[in-house]
Amino acid sequence: MNMIIIMTELENLTNFIKYVLLGIVQGLTEVLPISSSGHVAIVQSLLKIDTDQGILFFILINLGSLIAVLIHFRKIIFRLVKNFVLYIFKPSTREATKADYLYCWNIVIASIPIGLSGFFLASSINSIYADHRLVIVGVGLLITATLLYIVRNASFVNGRQEITVRDAIMIGIGQMFAPIPGLSRSGITTSTGLMRKLSMETVLVFSFMLYIPVSLGSFAKYFIEWAASPSTFDLGFNISDTWSYFYYLAATIFSFFATLFSLKYIFVWFRRGKLVYFSIYTFVLGIIALIAGVIII
Repeated sequence: MNMIIIMTELENLTNFIKYVLLGIVQGLTEVLPISSSGHVAIVQSLLKIDTDQGILFFILINLGSLIAVLIHFRKIIFRLVKNFVLYIFKPSTREATKADYLYCWNIVIASIPIGLSGFFLASSINSIYADHRLVIVGVGLLITATLLYIVRNASFVNGRQEITVRDAIMIGIGQMFAPIPGLSRSGITTSTGLMRKLSMETVLVFSFMLYIPVSLGSFAKYFIEWAASPSTFDLGFNISDTWSYFYYLAATIFSFFATLFSLKYIFVWFRRGKLVYFSIYTFVLGIIALIAGVIII
């Protein structure tokens, strides 16, 4: 009996470590241009980490990253919201708040394409991804590597700091392909913005501002699907298993702190022109994922 208890506790501990690992991977890679979804898929497949496949786990670890982003950029977010409201309801402030007001609308414009692709193409992407997981991830990572290599020296030559409507449209069109696993959303938006001759600082901040409506939109989509058919919607969570609460909570917390860690250093790395290193890394990882998907798995 004691041996059975020990084995059960060891299994619970092992599962706990697996969830913590996935939370860390999600957090570290969410804000970097190397695809968090691709990394989570690779870790799950190559290391045989068979966590629940229900959507709740992925919602929670992304929620951890979202909270970290909101905290890190809280001053910018507060200023944008305040000035947007002031511009509408206090005409006397419009000269001072116009730039932030237009910036907010550019966020909306850039978010529309990915909203449409997520609504109309998500099911098709998920279907293909389910049958060819690592192959899709590998191709996505190679595309990300190519984009990052193209703009590898952009931080030294670009300097425009004002986001125009045309910039927002082009970045939004690029971002619409982000639901494909392995394609880094931040990598696409950053590369597109740099190709538009925006400064590194400007495009990075705008990319993270776009992350907020993208995350909130995905949460809303899942909630609507669950509300429409709660009996058939797989959350992947066993409410009767006490350990499941610890697994999910730990993954969310570690995702939060790992995201904060990445946010602390990402601007430093980008200002120093480190995009080429991210390009090399995603290229190598993409090749590994392709080989694993075609030959091993």
